[in-house]
Amino acid sequence: TPTPKPTLIPEATPQKFLPDIRYPQNARANVRSRFQKIQRQNKDIIGWLTIDGMLDEAVVQRDNSYYLRRDYRGYHNVNGAIFLDESCDLKTRPYTLLLYGHNMKTGEMFGSLRNYENIVYYKKNPFITFDTAYEDGRYVVFSVGITRQMAYDRKFVDFVKLSSNRLAWREEAIQSLRKISVLSVPIEVNAEDQLLLLVTCVDDSAERRLVAARRIREGETEEELLRQVKNSFVIK
Repeated sequence: TPTPKPTLIPEATPQKFLPDIRYPQNARANVRSRFQKIQRQNKDIIGWLTIDGMLDEAVVQRDNSYYLRRDYRGYHNVNGAIFLDESCDLKTRPYTLLLYGHNMKTGEMFGSLRNYENIVYYKKNPFITFDTAYEDGRYVVFSVGITRQMAYDRKFVDFVKLSSNRLAWREEAIQSLRKISVLSVPIEVNAEDQLLLLVTCVDDSAERRLVAARRIREGETEEELLRQVKNSFVIK
């Protein structure tokens, strides 16, 4: 009788897509009481963005044009409002949150994001708070720079890939964020991290200024991250 061949156990297939993640403290994605009150002013208000000493603004979402010349209450205003990309679905925790705002000369909206290109400013202000209607969020900045909108350009960052749950695409886009950064920041970032991008225009219509941050992980402390931030330097 021939000896039976051993059964081959197939190797695990590497994960190619990230799973949808429910909000840890709000699995049913109920609008929290704080935002129920705020949404009485405007149902489009879905978040609140705070950068100490720079910004303390409501964030809205409808489409990518409505709030270009309207404030967060919907009234006409040349400053516009800070808004979440129309493609971002908040029913589960998005892997990437894309926020847009005008680059106002007064420094309003995203006019002061340029401050992050100064290493002294960055080291004093590496954290961003972005709370949504469904959960609070605290983020640490890891990339600051100018991206160009042409896919063939070496400074191109693909926002579609960055917003995807496809692992390879996200890893590629995160590397692009590292490459365009004017600062070298020793903060670890991987495809599973939730990212926050603040995006605004600059004088060249083919370019955009962006500040990229990742959610502070469970178990991390801001003191620990600040020690890493102190080792950042300007890329010449």
